[in-house]
Amino acid sequence: MFIEDPKFTSFAFISDELVLVPFVDDDGQVSLRILTVPHGNSVSSARDVDYLCELRCPRLLDHVRDVVMIPASLPASAGPDIPARAPFAPSSTDVLFTVILYPMALVHGTVVLLVPRSTILNQVSSVAASPQKYLGWESWGPEGSRMLKLDQSEAWACRSYGMKFVHGPYGGTVAHVFDFNPYATRKDVNTASCPHLPWLGMPMETKIGGRRNPFDTDVVTSLPGREASIPLIPDDLGWDSTTITEDHIVMVQLRRKLFAYMAM
Repeated sequence: MFIEDPKFTSFAFISDELVLVPFVDDDGQVSLRILTVPHGNSVSSARDVDYLCELRCPRLLDHVRDVVMIPASLPASAGPDIPARAPFAPSSTDVLFTVILYPMALVHGTVVLLVPRSTILNQVSSVAASPQKYLGWESWGPEGSRMLKLDQSEAWACRSYGMKFVHGPYGGTVAHVFDFNPYATRKDVNTASCPHLPWLGMPMETKIGGRRNPFDTDVVTSLPGREASIPLIPDDLGWDSTTITEDHIVMVQLRRKLFAYMAM
C-alpha cells in the first residue's frame, strides 16, 4: 500500500494487517486512524483511504496548527507470540503506543499520549458492526489512555518498551519511568521482585491545562499506572536523551558521541 499525502508523516504497525496513523485535520481535529493494509501496491490519498476506526482526540486551539505527531511502540507488534514457557517476556497484547505531539509554537510544550494496544483493539471491535467508524474522545480516551506534558529532548528516541515509558529531561540526571502493566499496577507498588526501584502509584488523574495546553479544553486522563524516579549514571554535561529496554535504561550524549546503559 502506498499512501500519498503531504501531511502523512508517520505510522506504526498494530499487527500484521493493521496500521495506526495520526492525523490533524484542517479544523484542528486530532485523531488516530486504524487502517487495514491491503494486498498489492494500491495508491491512495491518506485522507480518502478506508479505515476501520477513528479515535478522536481533543481539538487543537485555533492558532495551533503546525504539529508533528510520531507514534511508536517496542517491541515490534507484528512479531510472533513468545511461547508461554518463556519466564520473562512482554505480552504481545500489552504494548504501549506513544503518540508524541510536537506543536511548532514554542509557547506550547510537548504532549505525549500513551495508549495500550488493548485499548485500540477494543475500540476497533466496538465499531466493527456500526456504520459510524469514529469514536469521540470521551468514549475512549479519559479511561483508556494517559496524557503527559513533558519537555522533550532535542534528540528523538523511542522511549517505550512493552508497557513502560521513560522520560529523561534534556541535560538531566534523573529518568522518570512509567509502568502501565495492569498486573504490576494491581500489586503493591514496591514489590519484592524489584525493591531497589522506588515505585509509587501514579495520581488517579493527570490534567493537561493552563497556558501551555495546545488543546481547546482541559484534558483529564486516568489509565492506571505506577512511576519511579531513577538517578542516571553521572555525566558532566548531562544526558541528551534516554530510551528503555526490558530491564535497562540507555542514555545518549550527542555532543560527545557517548552512550551508556544501566540496569533498572
